[in-house]
Amino acid sequence: MTPRPLLALLVVAAHAVSAQGARADGAPRPAANLRSGPYLGVQPGLKDVAPGKENVKARGALRVLTWVGFQMQGPGGRVFIQTSEPAVYSIVASDPNEVVLEFPDTRVQSSNDARALDTSWFPTAVASVEARAAKGLARVVVRLREVVGYDLRQEGDYLYLDFRPPTSTGGSAAAPSASTPTP
Repeated sequence: MTPRPLLALLVVAAHAVSAQGARADGAPRPAANLRSGPYLGVQPGLKDVAPGKENVKARGALRVLTWVGFQMQGPGGRVFIQTSEPAVYSIVASDPNEVVLEFPDTRVQSSNDARALDTSWFPTAVASVEARAAKGLARVVVRLREVVGYDLRQEGDYLYLDFRPPTSTGGSAAAPSASTPTP
């Protein structure tokens, strides 16, 4: 390659890189994930409605899954699921390192509510939580670092899964062990 085409290629590449960091009006783009301040999400018992969800109600027989959350509650962690009215659900057989709940006649309120929660950085049994929309139902999949027992209870519009602590506290959720569940 001769120096002239190489120089043209470098100029085009530099322009493309700088265009990614600026808006059309030339102002710099804000950096991603720089939000600071108080947590705006649902906190059972403290803040039961997230911004923009004040008027969410079930439509006829169709319930709405309004929030899936994680709390560092106890050594095993807590997953909570909020619905527009008391949930009807079933626990579905799956991989031993997963707890899968299906909510018939329920929809996930928004695509934001279906984003996976990466909880692998916390020293709990829960590696991740994800809500999914499926045909005629909503599904919540809790992936575990290792197989542990849990308590499941429903209080009003909340469903709580309180997990027992993992036997190992370090490492990644990518390589869970195949231990026996605790009673």
